[in-house]
Amino acid sequence: MPLKEMLQRLVKVGPGPKTFLSIYLDLSPDGSGKKRHAVFLKSRLSELAKNPSVHSRDQTLLARDLRRVQKYLEEDLDPAWRGIALFTCPSEDLFLAVPMSQPPANSLALSVHPHLFSLTRQAELYQTYGILVADSRQARLFLVHEGRPEKQTSLFWEDKHTTRFGRMGLSFQKFQRHQQEHIKQRAKEAVENMGKWSVRREIKYLFLAPEEEMEAEIKKQLPSALKKKQVLLTSLDPRDPDHKIFSAAQKALQTLSRERSEALARQIMDEAQPLGRATVGPEPTLSALQNYQVERLVLDAKFHASGWRCLHCGYPGMGGVPRSCPLCQGGTEPAELREEIAWKAQSSGVEIFFTDNFTPLMKAGGIGSLLKFKITGKTSRSSGV
Repeated sequence: MPLKEMLQRLVKVGPGPKTFLSIYLDLSPDGSGKKRHAVFLKSRLSELAKNPSVHSRDQTLLARDLRRVQKYLEEDLDPAWRGIALFTCPSEDLFLAVPMSQPPANSLALSVHPHLFSLTRQAELYQTYGILVADSRQARLFLVHEGRPEKQTSLFWEDKHTTRFGRMGLSFQKFQRHQQEHIKQRAKEAVENMGKWSVRREIKYLFLAPEEEMEAEIKKQLPSALKKKQVLLTSLDPRDPDHKIFSAAQKALQTLSRERSEALARQIMDEAQPLGRATVGPEPTLSALQNYQVERLVLDAKFHASGWRCLHCGYPGMGGVPRSCPLCQGGTEPAELREEIAWKAQSSGVEIFFTDNFTPLMKAGGIGSLLKFKITGKTSRSSGV
């Protein structure tokens, strides 16, 4: 199931009280080769099984889901995965396992809605993209979808006429033209194969790692739609192994995502003025999100703020936990504000962008939003949280 559909399933669960179990596990081994997540999980699951906050009617269902999680990790876990997110909801018979391209921090939470911050932060890595690596003798093509290679093929070519040209005494110029024609045909074949994939599944980027003599010809052969999506991986050698190619493509994706997010953050801070179309800081941004005014949201990975949530209407707020909700007078409980914001944004269809310790945004509170329309009052800047 595509990540977008999984997120929609998680935020569109029917009304009524729910209890979600959200588990994030770093599956990478430690220096001795042991999986660190196993110790973390054993400790946290033991604590959770004794959690007095879980109502007795849910204890049996929760215990069932905990056994299901352990069985999945023992029998179905792919050793190639670097991380995983697991979500269960006993009352909805919901169980979702999402492989993660980058290892997340180990965490486990029981809440009224799923914790989506870490998963949403990696959403860019689940985009569909192509990779074309080529020199004059071979090409490797990959189509990556939802963080995994969906298609791959290799093309091999031989220079059969090199010796014959030398024996026949043909001019160096004719030999060069002959070789250039070969390069042209090989570049065309590689691009045509990638083009067939891009017709069946739309790609966001095409990452290129060609040898110098192939680069210009490949770029000439690219159709206009793919030319706009090409990104050169300058750090790669066409003979690098597959794992190094995938790693370079993921790093490039993260760089492109960070640059887009930082550009949006700058735009937001420029427009967060009187009569502007943006907010900065947790309080005004949370208010705008609650009022469905937000078009795009930018969060820094280092953003943290203390907050609370109403147990009755679900309204989130920042700061200390009040005795009752100011909206409905319902009971309240502490909550991770960044998780409340990530869930609210996802459930409202707001696109989220992430920076990573971006100083200008962190000085403004670590969060901001671009609004659907201009505000009429002055937006106050937060000094941080």
